[in-house]
This record gives sequence, C-alpha cells and structure tokens, in this order.
Amino acid sequence: MCGIGGYFLRPGSAAPAAALDRMEAALAHRGPDGSGRFTDSHVGFIHTRLSIVDLAKGAQPFIAPVGEGGAVLIANGEIYNHAALRQSHCGGYDFGSGSDCETMLALWSRHGTAALQQLRGMYAAALYDPGSGEGLLIRDPFGIKPLYICETADGLFFASEIAALRATGLAETAPDRAAPDPLHAGCIIDRQYAPDDLPAFPAIRRVAPGEMLVIRDGRIAEAMTDAPLETSLIDAAAPTTAGFATQLHDSVEAHLMADVPLGLFFSGGVDSTAILAALADLRSRDGGSEPILTYTVRFDRGADDETALAASLAANAGLAALACDDAVADYAILPTLHLARRAARDVKVVLSGEGGDEFFAGYGRYRAGLRAIGAKFPTRPGPALRAGLFGDDVTQRLTTRYERAGGAMPGVLQRLANRPGALAALQRHDIDDWLPNDLLIKLDRCLMRHGLEGRTPFIDRQLSPFGFHLPVAAKIGHGGGKHLVKSWLAERLPACRPFARKRGFTVPVGGWIAEESRTLAPLVAAQEGVAGLISAGAARAVIDSADGRGNGRGGLLAWRLLFYALWHQIHCRGVDAEQPVAEILAARG
Repeated sequence: MCGIGGYFLRPGSAAPAAALDRMEAALAHRGPDGSGRFTDSHVGFIHTRLSIVDLAKGAQPFIAPVGEGGAVLIANGEIYNHAALRQSHCGGYDFGSGSDCETMLALWSRHGTAALQQLRGMYAAALYDPGSGEGLLIRDPFGIKPLYICETADGLFFASEIAALRATGLAETAPDRAAPDPLHAGCIIDRQYAPDDLPAFPAIRRVAPGEMLVIRDGRIAEAMTDAPLETSLIDAAAPTTAGFATQLHDSVEAHLMADVPLGLFFSGGVDSTAILAALADLRSRDGGSEPILTYTVRFDRGADDETALAASLAANAGLAALACDDAVADYAILPTLHLARRAARDVKVVLSGEGGDEFFAGYGRYRAGLRAIGAKFPTRPGPALRAGLFGDDVTQRLTTRYERAGGAMPGVLQRLANRPGALAALQRHDIDDWLPNDLLIKLDRCLMRHGLEGRTPFIDRQLSPFGFHLPVAAKIGHGGGKHLVKSWLAERLPACRPFARKRGFTVPVGGWIAEESRTLAPLVAAQEGVAGLISAGAARAVIDSADGRGNGRGGLLAWRLLFYALWHQIHCRGVDAEQPVAEILAARG
C-alpha cells in the first residue's frame, strides 16, 4: 500500500517546477516508510512506500532488466496471486525482489496489457516503456485503490489523491473560490457522495474501476476495461454452504499475504463475523495459536460517554473532512478514522467486510426493489432534495439526473418476470457507484491517513463473481439478504445468530450537532460554499433540526451539510484542519 503520482508529458512540454516534490509531500502519509522516483525527458514518477511485502527489497520504482525492455513501474496495492503468475507467465525473468508488485512489470514487459487482467488483488499503477514511449495507467476492477488524472496542455498528470494533483499548482484545477460547483455540492449534501461524472474539481477525474489507459505523447490514446463480473466462471446453479466456505477461505487466505502484522475491523455483523470465522478456520488448519487482533468501536449513551463523544467529534470532524479530499459525507468516517489510528499502533494491515452486502445482496433495498409495489431504488431523491433546500437550477439538474438513472432500474414487469435480472441490476448500480465512490474512498482515506493498509476479502476477482452470480434464492431468503453467507454462519458459528434482525450501525452525530447548534448553525449558514447553494435560513433550519436523541433524518442531513462546509473550507479555501470545528468554519482563508 503506497502513494503514487507523476506525469506523462506532451512533446516539447515541461512539468511544473518541483511537481514531483510537491506530490511526494502530499502523499507522505500514504507511504511513511520511504520514497523513490524515476524521471526522463518525457515521464516523471514518484512513489511513497508503506512496506508490507519484501521489506528489504520492495522499494519502488521497479525497472525491468535491459534484456526485458527496461520498462518502469510504480504501484499502490497488493497482487495476491503474484507467485502463481511468476511461475506460469514469467519463467526466466530476472526479478530483483520478492515484491508482488514487481510481477505486474514482468507481465506487462513479457505479455502486454491483456496479461494484467489476470491480476488478483487491489491496485493502481503506472507503467512506462522508454523504448516505445508508451505508458499505461490501470486501476483494479472494483475500484479498491484510488487513482486520479488531470489532463493539461503539458500532458497527463496522475496521483493516488486529488490533493497531490492540486499541490502541483496545475492550472484550472480548482473551482472559482466564490462559486463552487453547485451540482457536486448538491449531490454530496443530498446523497453523501458524488458519481464519477460529477468531480469536485472539473479538471481532475477518477480513473474508473477496471479502466486501463494507454498513454502516448502525453495523451490518452486507448481505453480498455477489465470487467470480471461480466462472465460467471463459477457454476452457482446449486450453491452449497460448503461451496461458499471454500470460496471464502480461499479469498481470506489470499488476503493474508504480508510480512507484517495483520488485524481485523470487527463490527459483529455478518460480513466481519464471516471473515473472523474463516480466519479462525485457517489458523486451526495451520496449527496457529496467536490471537487474532480485532478492532471494534461502540457508542454508549451515558452522560460521561456523551461528553467524551462530543469532544471527540469536535476534534475529529475537521480531520475527517481533511482526509476525504474526494468528498464523502458518510458519518462512518469518524469511527473509521478512530479505529485506524488505534489499529496502526499494533498492525500495518487490517481486513474489513466491505463488499459483502453488494455482492451477496445484503441490503434491504434489494428486497424492496423486487416487489411490484414499494420499490426502493437507490436513484430516488435524497433528503435535501425532498426538503426543497436547493434553488431551482440545482433542483432541476439533480432531479433530471435521478430520473435518468431511475430509468435504468428494473420496471414492474421485469421485477415480476425476471427476478434474477432485476436483482442483478440493483446490485450493479451499487457495485459500480456506491461501493467505489463512497465506501471504498472512505476506507482508503481513513486508513491511509494513519499509514494503515485495508484489505477487503469480499471484494475479490474470484469471490465477488461467485456471490454476484448466485441464484436469487441463495441471495435472498426467509432471513433477508446474504442468505448463503448467513446459512454457512448458522452452521459454523450458530451463537452469532446470523438470521437475527440486522442492527444498523449509527454514529450519534445528531446529538452532538444538536448540542452545538447555537454555535454551528450561523457558521455553517454563512460558509461560502453553503451560502452559494442554500439560503441562510434553510441552512440554519437544517442544523437546528438535528435530533438530540440520535440521528434521524434531521441529524443525517445536518451532518452532511456540516461536513460539506468543513470540506469546502479545507480543500477549496485552504483553511487549516488542525483546529476546532467552529474555528475552521469561522476562518476566512
């Protein structure tokens, strides 16, 4: 796990002064264990390293031997099947390390772009062939690892985080300070994250999950997509709990590849419990006796706990906005940051349960979406739009977007006549949008802010297609979603009661905002990014509506509005995040 950045220049162009130095500084938190770079007249690469595999020899960039073409690679991520690929595809290649990432370079040098679609893991990488002048940018097919690009008159710039690209001083990367992109802001406040086609900064875009960009003369010459869900490689016609157990154990075992200590984020829910059970099975099989380190967060409701929570939120809300340079107003950022900070004292890698709901159909909205009446599609307007917070222009544009997206959702006849297709369409919406653009951004930024690698066994080239292509009955049964996963847990660990009613995890931000509303409401309403989008009276009303007894709809919307105000102050106006929330909001920049 690392940070990468760099550029491919157009003929006759030069990079901005100190561009790589600025990228390296902006990405230092992602790679606190060292850095390296490669430059020639056309290309510049920077890599900041978090040492996980081959601690002694795994420093990057990797450069292929002259006899293999001398290509160059920098990468962020882990390739879990690298040993098998070395044996099957790279015989005789003179590897300089045991690093999994170096295998990517050997594959590209020997077999070209198509071979990279065999990678099992999470990754974002840049490759360059000095002989042909051709480059390549790739991102894993589910978008676990981030990658951003900025095309300018001088060439193509890329980095693991938006903040690293903006640090280079590239022209036109920020919106007008007095007029932030209203549609992006509206989307963050209404649905807490933004899709790929609504970037915060118009000149910077995400490389899409599975996208492979061929670069020639500093321009994108070709674009391909690695899409492992398009074809089911597993016969799931008659799935069994034993078959699921085999798939899960295989994925968890692959995700244990490391030369450093590992832990697990454990919520007590179905997904993290399944991973924990698989870990215990693997330890038992291998005769291991070391305890499995797990990290859990909880919120108590006593007076002392509430006071401590308020202090923690006041101290960390600004840091949450700082970490998410790609804005995600998910209140789970707060406990995830806290867990990452604590886990980083003991381990460098944690497993997490993201992906279980999307690939194995765990969300209640999937069950509702299969009904003829009462379908609960993820493209419906959010609480801000329903409350009429925005002006006519943003309201119309957001409404049009939702209607267009909703038109792709299954209609009544499809839901009744083709339940597998209808369910797959609902899942794909989340897999392609919600998962990479909310959950995985949150996980990456929170963990990497503390130099911690996150791994997601449910998001995997083999396990994910297995879950996605299961028949409907194996996904949705009498006990709700994730039926096959729960059935295995009921056999393996019945004490966890997997078919019991799911307990949602909430962070009591509503109570804290309610307690501080007298201070926060006028500051949020006057904040530049908010004032250009929502009337002062409406913004104050949202903050004042936060529910002191919990979150509720008022607390959720109040948090999103507060988060966006903080994010805009920090990322658009350059306000220091290392200060209390009220001072961040009051700062003039």
